[in-house]
Amino acid sequence: MDGDYAALIADLAAFRNDRLQRRPSDRTLAKAADVRPTTVGDWLRGARFPQQIEPLLRVVRAVRAQAERAGLSRDPAAASLFDEQRWRDAYQAEARRRANATRTHVLAEQAHTVLEGLRPGRPLAQVTDPFQLEVHRAIEVGDATGLPQLPRYVPREHDRRLAQVVQRAAAGTSALAVLVGGSSTGKTRACWEALHLLRDRDEPWRLWHPIDPTRPDAVLADIGKVGPYTVVWLNEAQFYLADDALGERVAAGLRELLRDPDRGPVLVLATLWPNHWATLTTRTDPDRHAQARELLDGHDIRVPDAFSETDLKALAEHSAEDPRLREAARYAADGQITQYLAGVPVLMHRYTHAPPITKALIHAAMDARRLGAGPHLPLALLADAAPGYLTDTEWEQTGEDWLERALEYVTTPCNGIPGILVPIKTGTPRNRRTRRAGLASARTGPADGHGPRYRLADYLEQHGRRTRADEIPPIDFWTAAAAHAPRADQAALGRAARSRGLYRDAAQLLKNAATQGDTSAGAALVSLMHAVHPTDRRPAGWVATQVPLTDMDGVSLLLDGLREARADEQLAALLARDPAAQVDISGSGGVLALLRSLRAAGAVEQEAALLGRVLDRSEPVVRDAIEVAWQLDHLRELGAHERVTTLLARDPAARVDIRSGFALTWLLESLRKVGAEEQAAVLAGRIIAEFDLRDTSGVAWLLERFRATGAAERLSALLARNPAARVDIGEAHHVATLLEKLRAIGAHQQVAVLTGRIAAEFDLRDAAGTAVMLAVLKEFGTDRQVAALLARDPAARVELRDAFGLVRLLDGLRAVGAVEQAAVLTERIVGEFALHDASGVDWLLDALRESGAHEAVAALLARNPAAHVDLDDALGVARLLNRLRTLGADEQVAVLLDRDPAAKVCFDSPLGGIVLFRTLQALGADEQAALLVRRLPAAGRFDEFLDIDDHRERFRFGREPDGSPAEPWSWDDLQ
Repeated sequence: MDGDYAALIADLAAFRNDRLQRRPSDRTLAKAADVRPTTVGDWLRGARFPQQIEPLLRVVRAVRAQAERAGLSRDPAAASLFDEQRWRDAYQAEARRRANATRTHVLAEQAHTVLEGLRPGRPLAQVTDPFQLEVHRAIEVGDATGLPQLPRYVPREHDRRLAQVVQRAAAGTSALAVLVGGSSTGKTRACWEALHLLRDRDEPWRLWHPIDPTRPDAVLADIGKVGPYTVVWLNEAQFYLADDALGERVAAGLRELLRDPDRGPVLVLATLWPNHWATLTTRTDPDRHAQARELLDGHDIRVPDAFSETDLKALAEHSAEDPRLREAARYAADGQITQYLAGVPVLMHRYTHAPPITKALIHAAMDARRLGAGPHLPLALLADAAPGYLTDTEWEQTGEDWLERALEYVTTPCNGIPGILVPIKTGTPRNRRTRRAGLASARTGPADGHGPRYRLADYLEQHGRRTRADEIPPIDFWTAAAAHAPRADQAALGRAARSRGLYRDAAQLLKNAATQGDTSAGAALVSLMHAVHPTDRRPAGWVATQVPLTDMDGVSLLLDGLREARADEQLAALLARDPAAQVDISGSGGVLALLRSLRAAGAVEQEAALLGRVLDRSEPVVRDAIEVAWQLDHLRELGAHERVTTLLARDPAARVDIRSGFALTWLLESLRKVGAEEQAAVLAGRIIAEFDLRDTSGVAWLLERFRATGAAERLSALLARNPAARVDIGEAHHVATLLEKLRAIGAHQQVAVLTGRIAAEFDLRDAAGTAVMLAVLKEFGTDRQVAALLARDPAARVELRDAFGLVRLLDGLRAVGAVEQAAVLTERIVGEFALHDASGVDWLLDALRESGAHEAVAALLARNPAAHVDLDDALGVARLLNRLRTLGADEQVAVLLDRDPAAKVCFDSPLGGIVLFRTLQALGADEQAALLVRRLPAAGRFDEFLDIDDHRERFRFGREPDGSPAEPWSWDDLQ
């Protein structure tokens, strides 16, 4: 072993990690060697060879000093390990070996260069143009020349958080950062600046910005080729993740990329507007963005709309260097520096001072975008819609050439900034390879691509979302949309009309979309028409016989809709068209839902036929454990024993990915039910040997599976890998579940190891998690471990952001007798909790009252929360008003009502509007209650509007844009 450098460095790392319990840390060793911590880590892993011997010897000396303090230096093996001459000899031998390998290395590098050319993206060193990555251009100032492309950058708090994520990726762990903020707040620029942290790394990073032929198509085409040290650039990530056809597949692919250790590290940088973040991360029924939510949740970095006072001071220090910063610092309103730099004042001035017909054209574009239309708006739609926004007098005073003049106005650039509406170039795209015939047309409808189209400036789009949220466009807008909007937009606008009570317009738009091939729109049309005319089967019959049957999700929705409408004849007509033979099965994500829909419709033969098609495709899916499991289950239930044999012959147990514990337990059970005991044994063996023990939830699933089936040997083998020492303890609920499973199987030593880790390592900034962990230690651990966690002073370290978590932590501290810490935390909450969260203030007031902390309640009320809470959450405001009334805080109730919440709340929370309406009524705020009711339809809450007074009967046929009840209409009135 003497002279063997690799063995020597491995022994040193093992000694430090095991016998010295990772002391000294990489950071301490880095200070001793005068290098970066990541460099020391690379040395100890054998991933990098030191260029000089002396820094390495300083590391050896630091470890030896720690060994001496621990009383381990007299061990003969340790003495040999710290022999500096031995290190010098081994270092020189390794250096000579590497020198002799230089020629081989050069050849290898040449091969590596060829392989690198096949990976998506470009070397980061070649990525020098920020505008190619969609960073906004800055304003032009006078005749200033010689300025850099971008103004001097002023880092802010979100840059610090982003840098932590980037540094984590640089250190070898794949990471995702999603910058969430309004238009022109600096999200993309922040991502661009963060790339500097990777440009000087020893590892050559690449950047991949997938956009061709469409953003989601580009991701799906090449994501499997992404290798280590790649930045995946997803600016405006909604275009990748919210796509109805491909978004979930993109999200799933990104999740797989991030958790695949063989392809890491990778860094995914994404940007989103807040409304797109809410859409992608809010659970709905049906759950349209489950994969996107799992991908994004917990990875958002909020970018504020404005510079803080500290930021403005930093800006002032740099403004002398750049006239653009000077102008922004002088003229930007309310600290909105980045918006000013991007040219917002010019756009807003032109918008505000536009002639009436021109402003109407802009409003039509704003409304189209906020109600679901895509970014490329047909001019025909805008032109036909605009007159409807004018008064009779304004329209009479409008000249015949109004459209030409309006277009000239809205498309004129100002100070180098694009206009309000930007023309979209048409014709054959440049620099594109010829694609297979039919590929482009498969994604577009008959209305797509005809006539000029325009894109609304980002900031004005978001301005429209804010300022026109209470507006319902006029009739002309909806008729223009029905006549000119592309297919995908027709469906989205139809759903927007439906949620606003414009039933007739919704039906026409949905029918148009269904006519052009959107099966999901057809399903929505059946549901709407059944609600308006329950006995009229003509809409269901038309949809069942006319819509194409290629979209699995759409066909599934249609089957369910027809069945729920009890349209039995129409359901039979649809099944007679044999959807199982027509649906596109190239993507398997919707197969299971369609199989269930076919079974619910009694179409067992079609269920079997569809499953047979899936199994017979040229590239059967045998790597996805969940897919193999449900296929086995369905085949068994159908009695298709030959098919089961065929599927098992593909040896899924040896080929499935060993990743998801839930999926693997399901597959083990499915194999058992079909009698494939040998394959189940093979799969169990692979799980025991290969499963990533960092997956806490997955380990719990597998332990439960092995326990439930009496697989004692498999349990012992999995426990022998010491999962308690390796699982991730960041998710408290998963850890609690795992401890329950460990105790159930009698793995008391593993329980002790895991509870010890919790007491020493759990991140105490997480209030809810810390509360769970206290309960866990009380139930599964020892008094000493509870004391150890309390000694780390969670009351002083927890972040005061999650009110619900803080309430749980207060209860948890009291439950373990930590009365003093509970008092400290209560004092921090009362004095420091940010009062902008109405629901949070409600939670805290209730919890403090329940615990008898009346002085704390009074102190929190003394901070005047009613004057500070945000008014964006209708449900939160309602709850706080009720809480204040219960506490007798009448002055606070009056303060909150004086802020006119009915005019300002958003309706994101289900039933938030109706709860606030009832609350306002109970408080006697009748005018505000009436205003709130009037706002509900425009906010897309028409169903809540119907639950008030006699609205359900009065608005049976929907409403008109002016708020009046719609006249009776029927299927015959649709074109």
